[in-house]
Amino acid sequence: MKIKQNYFEFRNALTKNEIQKAEEFFQKAYDEAFVIYQHKLTHNEKFDLKNEDELFALVVLVDNIIGLWKEGMIEEGVALSESLIELIDSPKLKEMLKGYSLGMESGIEVDRFFREYVNLSKVDEEFPQFLCNFNENIKELIK
Repeated sequence: MKIKQNYFEFRNALTKNEIQKAEEFFQKAYDEAFVIYQHKLTHNEKFDLKNEDELFALVVLVDNIIGLWKEGMIEEGVALSESLIELIDSPKLKEMLKGYSLGMESGIEVDRFFREYVNLSKVDEEFPQFLCNFNENIKELIK
């Protein structure tokens, strides 16, 4: 599996504004991540977050959720978030996905959500790959 490598190549190409190259690397990473996701879903297994391939499969899938959100594909983003919640054991990542779902369902534009509801200055010690630390005002979205 080359999920992590393809994901880093995707991020690198983005920083160089090489959009086509970035899309190609993301698609490769996503295809592999989706195979893992389908396996977990089919076999009712949890992601092993200590396994680098499975961790980066989750990174890619979460990145895809954010992409769906940006594209206005809210139902798809929420559905993927909710199915992933069932496939992970980490309370922190479950809360992250629930928070993202709340943002999508509330109709908030994705960039505004991250500016207003996510603590972007705090890198999480356990999961530095994810933006999973919310500000207190995230409670405003709970209805």
